[in-house]
Amino acid sequence: NPQSRTRHMISNVRIKGWEDDMLIVKANFVVYRMRFQNIDPYIGEYTYKLLPRNGSFKIAERRAILDLEALRPHGKVSFIV
Repeated sequence: NPQSRTRHMISNVRIKGWEDDMLIVKANFVVYRMRFQNIDPYIGEYTYKLLPRNGSFKIAERRAILDLEALRPHGKVSFIV
């Protein structure tokens, strides 16, 4: 303890099309984790499946795919989702 501090940045949001009445959207992300004077970046891509509801959208699914080849030295990644 103490808990890590994080910052989430999302960019390059792109609409990919429709699938099973859901809108498919992709976006790049970077999450910075600050802990014990270390800064660890986690970089990857989100894929969202959005359901149209009442003139808006609800997130049905969000998948995070990391671009990292290994989690070391980073460790746990539960805060990305």
